[in-house]
Amino acid sequence: MSDIIPQTPRTAIRRRPERGRYDRELVHRVLDEALVCHVGFVQDGEPRIIPTAITRIGEHVYLHGSHGNRMLSALASGALACIEVTLVDAIVAGRSGFGCSMDYRSVVIYGVGEIVADADKEAVMDAVVQDLIPGHQVRRLKQKELDATLVLRFALEEVSAKVRDLGVIDMDGDYELDLWAGTIPLRLQAGAPVDDPKLKPGIAAPEAMKNYGR
Repeated sequence: MSDIIPQTPRTAIRRRPERGRYDRELVHRVLDEALVCHVGFVQDGEPRIIPTAITRIGEHVYLHGSHGNRMLSALASGALACIEVTLVDAIVAGRSGFGCSMDYRSVVIYGVGEIVADADKEAVMDAVVQDLIPGHQVRRLKQKELDATLVLRFALEEVSAKVRDLGVIDMDGDYELDLWAGTIPLRLQAGAPVDDPKLKPGIAAPEAMKNYGR
């Protein structure tokens, strides 16, 4: 498999094409860091966009939820999905409103979902848990829980990334102004684990929970 993802009319970056990225490794890194994606689709002739959890396994991303989930039901019926992830890395404070921006990494995926077979569903759901909470120990899913869950996968075939990592870009004359400019880096930071009030006595939070990070 090529390290470069072929462009299509839908994935070719038109606005600021120099920020477009099509290398598979970068796409993987952005998807692996993300907790939430936004899924766009058309249902009953109307556009919809829904936030949901996303997990990458190999060259597919997985979405899951209840069989009663309207979004998943539409996608399972063959509706085209547009799946988007954005990671904001920094606030860019320019010397003018025009120069203020954000540094970011984003990925957009187009595709039609494939229903994950019942025989593969438990392994996928285990991977979803470990992607969300690495090192977390859970009991096995019950059959009724698996039966209630719909899992779809989307191939990373029609996909592109876009990156801004330029910091401040001001107009030439603005650099002479007596105004501060720069970037404010952002990152997701976990707090200390909080015990479930119904936790049995003597069970301490594992180190993986204390050191959680993306």
